Amino acid sequence: MSGSNLTGTDKAILDVLKQGRDGESPWGIATKGYLVDETGYSRNSVYNRLEVLEARGYVKLVHEPTRLFEFVSDPRED
Repeated sequence: MSGSNLTGTDKAILDVLKQGRDGESPWGIATKGYLVDETGYSRNSVYNRLEVLEARGYVKLVHEPTRLFEFVSDPRED
């Protein structure tokens, strides 16, 4: 998957995970619920796209019970 193959949902998820990247506050982690709230996409859409992004190595699941995901890389920066 390259940056040009990302869906709108993919881009929104990555954008939320990258918020605060240039500041001092923690950034790069969010739960599925938070991503749903921040992106405005449905739970199913966010969940499905997180699975794709995880399979491609762009995000990583770090805590299963809370569905906490961590930013790894952004294909738009390649």
